[in-house]
Amino acid sequence: MLIIFLAATQGFAAEPVVRVKAKLTAFDGQVMSLESITQEQRPPARSGGPPQPAKPSETFTVSVLPDTRYVRSDRVSFDIIKRGDYAGAAVSQGRDGRLKALDVYSYAQALRGTGEGRFSEGERLIVNGAVSAASIDSKQAGTLILHYRGAVLTGLGRGRTLCEGRASPPAYASALACEGDATIDVPPGTPVSALTVGDKTLLAPGRMVTLAMTKGSDGKNIAPGVIVEAPVEKPQSPQ
Repeated sequence: MLIIFLAATQGFAAEPVVRVKAKLTAFDGQVMSLESITQEQRPPARSGGPPQPAKPSETFTVSVLPDTRYVRSDRVSFDIIKRGDYAGAAVSQGRDGRLKALDVYSYAQALRGTGEGRFSEGERLIVNGAVSAASIDSKQAGTLILHYRGAVLTGLGRGRTLCEGRASPPAYASALACEGDATIDVPPGTPVSALTVGDKTLLAPGRMVTLAMTKGSDGKNIAPGVIVEAPVEKPQSPQ
């Protein structure tokens, strides 16, 4: 979800901005203490070897700024997404060109237009745009169609084209700007998150956060943007 931080990181172009997911262990109002998420080390794609043991977790600190952007992420069901909403998905693309959702995002109205387009984020492909259609069948498999603005129209041969890249605001959009549609298959069980504008009060110890992290002039870690996963409420047992 690095896309959420596009507006927040414009003033930090001199230093690279990285996406980090971690567990918040403490927050004093200015500095977050964090513990990295242990992940399985996968072998190179061509090696054919088994996954390696997980790296040990690491602790680190990151400071927030007066203009740090906070976003709350709540787990929801796919059927909340309706035509006309602004939504997005991290997807994989098959050899046949079909897009399959790995994660789906439903943006609050205040976040409409965030990261619009079709572009790569690390090893994933991100698509954000206005919902043209959203449907789900009896087996809980869904389809999401997004209409988006992009940066450039790429030729695919035989008269086929693809609108790619992040959209620019109208005042800065080039003559190559384009519009496109993406049809995305949403398998049963795909995580769906509702993203809303939040504040510092979200930073409670124990919560999982995704940071846009860079270096300040003093070399210390700073966070232009933070996405905080809200705790999942457990259903109350009947009395």
